[in-house]
Amino acid sequence: MSSFQFNAKSQKVNQLCQETIDILEIRTEDEVKKLVDDFQNFWQEYQQQKQLSIAFIGQYNAGKSTLIKALTGDESVRISAEICTDKVTEYAWQDVLLLDTPGIYAGNTEHDDITLERISKCDLLVFVVTNELFNPQGAEFFQTVANQMQRVGQMVLVVNKMSRESGSPQDLLSTITQVIEPYYPQQFYTCFIDADSSLKSQDPKYIKYQQSLQAKSNFNDFLDSLQKLIQKNELSAKLVTPLHRAVDTLEKSLNFLSTGDKTTRDLLEILRRKKNIIQASQTRARNAYRSELAKLKHEVIMLDEKIASMIDGHHTKEDIEVEIEKVTKEITTLSEKIIGKIQAHLQEELINLQNKLEELQNSPLGKTIAREITINLVDSKRINDPNIPDKFGKSILEKQGGKILEELGKLSSKVSRDLVYNIGKFLGFKFKPWGAVNGAKFIKGLGPFIAGAGVLFDAAMIAKEEYDDQENQRQLRNARNHVREEFRKLAEKMRKEYELNIEEAITFYDDELNDIENKQQELRNFDQSKQEILTQIENKRQEIKQEIKQLIK
Repeated sequence: MSSFQFNAKSQKVNQLCQETIDILEIRTEDEVKKLVDDFQNFWQEYQQQKQLSIAFIGQYNAGKSTLIKALTGDESVRISAEICTDKVTEYAWQDVLLLDTPGIYAGNTEHDDITLERISKCDLLVFVVTNELFNPQGAEFFQTVANQMQRVGQMVLVVNKMSRESGSPQDLLSTITQVIEPYYPQQFYTCFIDADSSLKSQDPKYIKYQQSLQAKSNFNDFLDSLQKLIQKNELSAKLVTPLHRAVDTLEKSLNFLSTGDKTTRDLLEILRRKKNIIQASQTRARNAYRSELAKLKHEVIMLDEKIASMIDGHHTKEDIEVEIEKVTKEITTLSEKIIGKIQAHLQEELINLQNKLEELQNSPLGKTIAREITINLVDSKRINDPNIPDKFGKSILEKQGGKILEELGKLSSKVSRDLVYNIGKFLGFKFKPWGAVNGAKFIKGLGPFIAGAGVLFDAAMIAKEEYDDQENQRQLRNARNHVREEFRKLAEKMRKEYELNIEEAITFYDDELNDIENKQQELRNFDQSKQEILTQIENKRQEIKQEIKQLIK
């Protein structure tokens, strides 16, 4: 972008920001006034800010703080296996301002809100995941940032903790590509590093291993990616960031003005909080069972060596079949152990969910709503007071507010309370451990490869005289590889089948969330008098999003 183009675009950005203010500042609502004030303050401060700002975002414990410490050498950066970043912290690096943000989807919606708020104020982003890549929530968050928040080309994707990875970066690319479609890894300057190794290489205690640690860290690839990101965006980012913030302000204003009176807004807020509690519980439940299933998959795959190592030209088919029987029993034991752990995790989580919902009902906002929809009777009895005459109680309970308040502290009637306390029994009914039937199928599937091993054993006895030893070894390797592949297929099949059954058992989460969304939709009353301003806001929001698209393409 030339200096002339930059100046022309800068005028357009200033115009769009001013038009955003002009549309909203005529409103008299305190909430909208605050949004306008916040945007004006941001815009004025941003115009004075000369440094580019880069936010480090991602799931908790992905190594964002370690990465920043390795990059800056700043000893004040806190590093811990626990969640230690609960606010945005700024660090200087060269001519750039780095921002360490709280991890997302750790069960703390306040942290998520802080991170989302900061993203709209930052020029560029570094999205950090571990070698285990994206969990479903992390993938959804990445797609939201890339697509809805229009950050393609303004973000580096860092795969950290590669020292724990047995495979190569190439092995991980297919999984990454599925998440970032329709884009490609190079569009996010994707790099694979180990920040902890880089940090250790800077420590005098490890001076003896400095070179090997630096090589292991692959940190130079991250530096190259970061420099490319900065060079490409150093001009355009200063134009796009105010527009991101304008879109955020317009969206929040649109959400606020789409609602009616204070009681309606309070009901929408309490539903939002209930939704967040349920989503956080769903996330924790899924993280728990998927973690256990990932362990099961890994342990099953590791068992392949017990069989593959015997395909060496020295063990007979019968020897191998005996070992397969032992391995089959090990797999059954592993599956039973994992199912037990998953049942315990889910039961504990659902009891915790019920407690959280009851706490929400008794929160200050819950009590405020109860007062707002109280029948104006002597002693100000609440709507769910059994002493209220039916002719009064019924008229109130027919209203949406009464229904929401009634259901606030519990799961809907679609989910019985028995499920919460009997989840183990419920899941035990839904699926059984991997046992004799599956074991027989697995052994049968390995048959051709084991039979081949027996042939190779015979061939090995006369290889020196009649066969080329190199060809013989190649066939043995192929047989071992086939066995390993069968174990990988089995491990993935087990993981998928268990996940499918568990998801079927916890569909009530989605039922609850759909029920909340339906209630929210019923509460949003688009007042005709507000339609004009809502249309203006939406049109301006779309216009600015289109301008962002042009600037970052």
